[in-house]
Amino acid sequence: MSTTIPFGRSAQAAQKRLTKAQLLPIPRAVADELALLAHLSLEALRAGASDIAPAQQLAEVMLISAFLAEAGHGHFPEDALFDTDAMMARIFDGGQRSGRWCVDLEEFDQLAAMVSLYDYQLRRATLGALTDASVRFERFKSGEPYRSLQRRRA
Repeated sequence: MSTTIPFGRSAQAAQKRLTKAQLLPIPRAVADELALLAHLSLEALRAGASDIAPAQQLAEVMLISAFLAEAGHGHFPEDALFDTDAMMARIFDGGQRSGRWCVDLEEFDQLAAMVSLYDYQLRRATLGALTDASVRFERFKSGEPYRSLQRRRA
């Protein structure tokens, strides 16, 4: 009969296991699910979505991708972030006016590059990096201003 491995039951032992787990790659199934959601949201905008959800999903992808890039996973220049942010604002404004959230071909190409970067990041980043990016995103949603890591450290 097999026995379980005896892990310490202290808070320090639990924290140590969590720290080790954060160093591992993002589980493939999780990465695939997140990437698929981003790609489907992009396709929904290309087709002209009747609700705001795909645009919101891509705005989240934009920020998390920027946070992951700042942590050393891929390259998302700050000027590209500002351009993409302005484009997303136009998409939101247009959707509010017309009731259809959609992108033209040029916007689609720019968003497709961002989604491809996000897909790449999910396959290479650690679970800890994604967790940190998600925490930063939640703080941003709650009103904390966006500041790059370089500015935050200074």
